[in-house]
Amino acid sequence: MFYDFVSSYDTERRFDHLPTTEEIKRQYPNTNGWGTGMEDSMISAGVVMSMLCDRYDVTGDESLRELATDVFTGMARCATVSHARGFLTRSISPRDGTSYYIECSRDQYTHFVHGLWRFHHSALPSEEQRNTMRGIMAAICERMETFVVPANDFHFCREDGTPGLVDKMWECDPHEVARLPMIYAVGWDVTGDRRWWRNYCRHAWQAALGSTRVPLGMATVYAYLQEAISLEPLVALEVEDPALRDAWAGAMKFVASRIERFSWQCLKYTPLAIGDTDMNWRHWPESRREMTPETVKLLGGHSFENHRAPDIVVRECAAVREPAEALLVQCMAPLDVSDDQRQLLRRCVGQVDYDKSIAYGLFYCLAAYWKAVKRGILKTEE
Repeated sequence: MFYDFVSSYDTERRFDHLPTTEEIKRQYPNTNGWGTGMEDSMISAGVVMSMLCDRYDVTGDESLRELATDVFTGMARCATVSHARGFLTRSISPRDGTSYYIECSRDQYTHFVHGLWRFHHSALPSEEQRNTMRGIMAAICERMETFVVPANDFHFCREDGTPGLVDKMWECDPHEVARLPMIYAVGWDVTGDRRWWRNYCRHAWQAALGSTRVPLGMATVYAYLQEAISLEPLVALEVEDPALRDAWAGAMKFVASRIERFSWQCLKYTPLAIGDTDMNWRHWPESRREMTPETVKLLGGHSFENHRAPDIVVRECAAVREPAEALLVQCMAPLDVSDDQRQLLRRCVGQVDYDKSIAYGLFYCLAAYWKAVKRGILKTEE
């Protein structure tokens, strides 16, 4: 399981900050586990799995098979631990191996399904693992088909069946609109069930056209990456309608051009270390969320508290994760990467102190590097 940040470089104490089972039982501080270190495990798992597949394609290193199995085991556990079929948990507590928060997000599903798809198409999984993937994708698609309907305002809902804060899958923002058809397309690809392809087709053109309507001022870097993550399988899997495939590819190029401006943030990198920083989220200041009537309704009576990470975490995200995300997207898109961006890529992945990182930004550096090597943008010795 990949947790979001460490609170110590001592391997015995690095995850002391993670929620206790009692805190999780009462869904404290919030039903998403935001800010606790158990927020983005499935996002990270998808990024790392894709990176391992790229690295294996380049090197053929058989030791990667065991690493991919470890990642897949955690992914499969998060996809099956809940009693609610098709519900993906963000993470699972290492304290008991069973506790989790009851709300997930379209972001987690996006990276999870993409990582599963990459693993499925690699030479790394066993036939038993492929069968497990088929079952997981069937369950996820069934949940989407059941819950993502007008009666739920197109939310896939919390584990308890109530709409959440970040789980709306349709009639959503342009950078999110390809997520649902991607899940259905991958569901068809992995299971062979044409039911999911038909669901994909019902959403495809609206999503393809909507994906290029992202406002120019949108500056959420991870959202651009997640849009690209949604689009990559669609470009690969759409073989029945050449015009639609071109539309998906055009959307990929659009995202790559939009995100290019964030690569330069790697120039602001300075080595960071925990030092005396208090990495216990319980001690961090509370980050206030505007409680609109819609937000209160979606909270559904659940308590909500969120804590603001210290500046050292924010700076590492801005100088490590975000530029790496921008560079990864450019390496994914069917475009040439400029010389300037190649130089930034070399710097971004080469300057990070991987032994003293605080948060998960290093996963994106590694993913960008191996994607670049696979495409011939960089050589392995660079």
